[in-house]
Amino acid sequence: MTIFNLVDQAASYGAYHHNNVNKFIHIVFVPLILLTAFIFVDNLPHSAFLEDLLIPLNSISNGLIPIALSTPLAIALSLYYCILDVKVGLFSMLWINAANYAAVYSINRYGLEIATYYGAIVHIASWISQFVGHGVFEGRRPALVSNIFQVFIAPFFVTLEVVFMFGFLNRTRIEVDHKIKQNIIALSAGKSKKIQ
Repeated sequence: MTIFNLVDQAASYGAYHHNNVNKFIHIVFVPLILLTAFIFVDNLPHSAFLEDLLIPLNSISNGLIPIALSTPLAIALSLYYCILDVKVGLFSMLWINAANYAAVYSINRYGLEIATYYGAIVHIASWISQFVGHGVFEGRRPALVSNIFQVFIAPFFVTLEVVFMFGFLNRTRIEVDHKIKQNIIALSAGKSKKIQ
């Protein structure tokens, strides 16, 4: 499996997310997990030097693009998704950076302690809902159990699923669906290590 191949990445993740209810749960809760993860990243201890660097960067952006500890993560995810597919990557970039903005805004508006407290509640509830989706509807463990890297594919996958729902990238959808079916057969046969 190539980390820069859209079909490989989407099909690897999709083999664990084939049930429509589970997909919907992920479409709703993966963005909330990412938003709250940005709050947690912004909560990490950092040096006074970094804080002194963030203040002028934020004054340059004038609040339009918040610069925080989570911003490089949001940009890196967006760029990786653009490498997988430019159109899906740009669409991902919009909502990922909006989530980063919402995280920074909530910290600035409500304070780090309150934003972190409510962020933790939303984060835990979102993870629980996804485990319910896997246990009740999918009948298969989460992809991250086999490969922790799949955590970083989740936002791309849910974006791709929304793109597919609106009827875009049909040829890609057919390729991904075909590979997902192959991967599910491999999983069912107990050959999860051979998923491609």
